[in-house]
Amino acid sequence: MNTQTELLNDNTARLTVEVEPERLEKAKQTAAQKLAKRLNIPGFRKGKAPYRVVLSYVGEGAIIEDAVEELGNQVYREALEQSDLDPYGPGQLEDVNVEEAPKFIFVVPLQPSVDLGDYRSLRVDYTAANVEDEAVNRALRLLQEQEAVVEESHRGVAIGDRITAFIDGRLISETTETGDDADEDHEHAEGDGHHHYVDENTIIHEHEGVISLAEDSEPAPGFAKALEGATVGERRVFELTYPDDPEEYEDLAGKRAKFDVTIQKIETVTLPALNDDFAARVTNEEEKPLTLLELRMRVRENLQRMADQNATSEYARQAVDKLVENATIHYPEAMVADQVEQLKRRFDHDLRQRGLTVQDYMRIYKKSEQDLYDEFREPAVKAIERALVMMEISQVEGLEVTPEDVQAEIDRAAEQFGERADDYRKLFNEPTMQRNVYNDLLNQRTMERIAAIAKGEAPELAAPTTELSESNESTGIPSEERSEAEGESVEE
Repeated sequence: MNTQTELLNDNTARLTVEVEPERLEKAKQTAAQKLAKRLNIPGFRKGKAPYRVVLSYVGEGAIIEDAVEELGNQVYREALEQSDLDPYGPGQLEDVNVEEAPKFIFVVPLQPSVDLGDYRSLRVDYTAANVEDEAVNRALRLLQEQEAVVEESHRGVAIGDRITAFIDGRLISETTETGDDADEDHEHAEGDGHHHYVDENTIIHEHEGVISLAEDSEPAPGFAKALEGATVGERRVFELTYPDDPEEYEDLAGKRAKFDVTIQKIETVTLPALNDDFAARVTNEEEKPLTLLELRMRVRENLQRMADQNATSEYARQAVDKLVENATIHYPEAMVADQVEQLKRRFDHDLRQRGLTVQDYMRIYKKSEQDLYDEFREPAVKAIERALVMMEISQVEGLEVTPEDVQAEIDRAAEQFGERADDYRKLFNEPTMQRNVYNDLLNQRTMERIAAIAKGEAPELAAPTTELSESNESTGIPSEERSEAEGESVEE
């Protein structure tokens, strides 16, 4: 057998394999024997018809087709061993010639490669998080609501009430349909008496949403005012415009939205006074209950810690994007296809939570399978490139997660379950669950290291390590696919 390898520009390789004519003849004999066992050929018991009879009965084309499939798998595995290629997944049979010198041509997707360049010179400006007094006030109000006296009301909605309602809010764009007839082709929202669907313009879609009608909790400014006076069973449809403030409203700033609300329940909420007695009540299980000032200080500290964590995570994400821009990354389209499938499954799951499916989405928006692939391809490419860069960083920086680290993380999480901590730990007896913890810890440490690099605070590199991470799943590259790739049969 003679194998020629040609590396292609799309991170694939073409294997051209010439085999001995005798191997094809032997494969044809084997294929004929298998066909004979499945066929009822007059005058012969199953499996006993000679080659020439089977050939006459089914034709040479059928025998060659089966022979090529069987021999192709064998040839592909042998050619991989000769070529020393590192395949990402199964190859494809591009062409076959069964004339005097049988020739098989395969295209093999290769494992991705990443060159980070001078990644340690990366610098990104960092802005520390700052917790405003208003955030502390909102957190204290949530504590008040937990201790509030709640009573069902039979009067109209008033500012400060809590409502349970069907709520559908969506951005208004040039392509947004309006009017009662516009919804006829869309999915019916079970039990609400209206037609609604979920798409990229949806802000909120809840069948039994619970909302406090206060400025700091309403979906849009003016939402509570628009519902003032509404009674149980009443439906109100109204439009609101978000203030043009990108810092507070981000992507919604300056945009107009349409809300469709049907009141299902109205409750009055009487908040306890915000004083030392309240602070002592919400911290009464502690060794020493807190005063209101101490409670406010603790709330601020907790908010600051979370804000710092979020700021660091966002900062690291920005740094990863910069690393991707500066890196040289190669990967096959097969990897993109796998990532697209993952995104489609996640999208389908999200739709099913709202009573729809991907098929419904495709029908409503008249999209083909190719349209859907194209729609998900860009986010799939971004996810792959970010994941590959993070995996490469974790390897070249020598980041590790030990079994002791995994167990410590499980124990830390179990403490929150008190008497049921042991039951929680048992969930992690499964290797898959432990691997998920491993992946999360490795991702966390990688992001922390990337943030340190971008700030110029990373420690000196330890001695280079040649061991690959066991956790390719943390990068969106299933380890099962990578480890089994070399043994895969060829796809025709």
